[in-house]
Amino acid sequence: MDKLNKLAQEILAEAKTQGADYAQSSVIEEEKKEFNVDGGRFSLMRTLFNRTVVITVMKDQRKGTVSINRFDSEAVKNAVKDAIAAAESGQPDAAWQFEDKPVETEYTEGAPECDTDKLFERTKELLETIKVKHPTIIMEQMITVHTSWKIVYMTSNNVIYRSKSGNYHFDLMYSAHEGEKGTSFFGSGVTLKDLDKPVIETGLIERDLASIEQQLDPKALEGKFTGTVVMAPYALSGVVLSTIMSNFVSDMCLIDGTSIWKDKLGEQVADPRLTISFEPYSDDVVVRERHTGEGYPTENFDLIKDGKLNSFCLSQYGANKTGRTRSGNDGSNIRIKAGEKTLEEIIAGIDKGILVMRFSGGQPASSGEFSGVAKNSFYIENGKIAYALTETMISGCVPEMLQNIVDISSDRLVDGEVSVPYVAFDGVTISGK
Repeated sequence: MDKLNKLAQEILAEAKTQGADYAQSSVIEEEKKEFNVDGGRFSLMRTLFNRTVVITVMKDQRKGTVSINRFDSEAVKNAVKDAIAAAESGQPDAAWQFEDKPVETEYTEGAPECDTDKLFERTKELLETIKVKHPTIIMEQMITVHTSWKIVYMTSNNVIYRSKSGNYHFDLMYSAHEGEKGTSFFGSGVTLKDLDKPVIETGLIERDLASIEQQLDPKALEGKFTGTVVMAPYALSGVVLSTIMSNFVSDMCLIDGTSIWKDKLGEQVADPRLTISFEPYSDDVVVRERHTGEGYPTENFDLIKDGKLNSFCLSQYGANKTGRTRSGNDGSNIRIKAGEKTLEEIIAGIDKGILVMRFSGGQPASSGEFSGVAKNSFYIENGKIAYALTETMISGCVPEMLQNIVDISSDRLVDGEVSVPYVAFDGVTISGK
């Protein structure tokens, strides 16, 4: 850590010498211990080392940023020079602002040290368990990795964060096969701070594996209808949450004025049962985001509370450009308040609809309208899962869906980074053959 601290100080001193009005440096050492599984067999074990230096400078209200992967003095001087040149070639913008209240803190998060033997054993155990409990599953690829970071973030405003952190991450890509029959691929993942229990018991891995096994005999949906769509956590994130973030509440859509929610702060934008928060300090989060990119300390905040738009997700720059308030963090560690019914209880109340495990589609329009393919999905009829579906088109409008929530499940994906339930929406167009 002393070496990183010294380098960060060197960067700030060099930036001042070269005429910067403000400078910020992030010096990062990363180490990964990784096991790869391909086609159900171990294929690779390796240790990776990475060094990254990110330098941001301000000069005459112009911003320049450069990233390098070397720590030597010559590389640092040249990088600072490049950052200054990038700033000088830009346009002045008085909205740039960084934390100017001095702070110095050091912290440890997650699992900075790797238990390599246990990581291998849990990986092997997971493979063997899947073969026994889910014999039709073919593990196309599994990457299990422990990553550790040492980071010094330091600015010329005497803002200093020093951290040691780490986590275990399991990333699974698989499909089911039986004879000549096969399913579409599906991915599950989880981030852990320890390896105290079998990995198959974490996140939604067990449930996802079982769901994919049930998709070996899919049927095509006939006709077109408007019905209920239950979105599993991955699909929910890919459709609803990404649309909210990119189109309604973040810097760019509010700066350019395209957000349809730009004048709705404090208004009802969703069903009263919906609360969406960003909680880096939740007990479920393995490695917390302690500061924003501009150096401000983070805090939890509610984006939507009881259906009302409680906050935007703005950086200080975005807040200054729009005349609004900076949010409590940069939009990390999303958490959606769980409901009271299980997924099975929600499905039991649906006459006609589908359960969407995965979604593939283009970028939604600024209005929130979207269209795409529901993958790894199931047809629901008379309160029961009737059969697995071949790829089926769905389309809708996210703002309207938020007002037409049927229910929110008590079942959640809690994967060390997010906490997201299943959500059922009415009024979605479902198109079969």
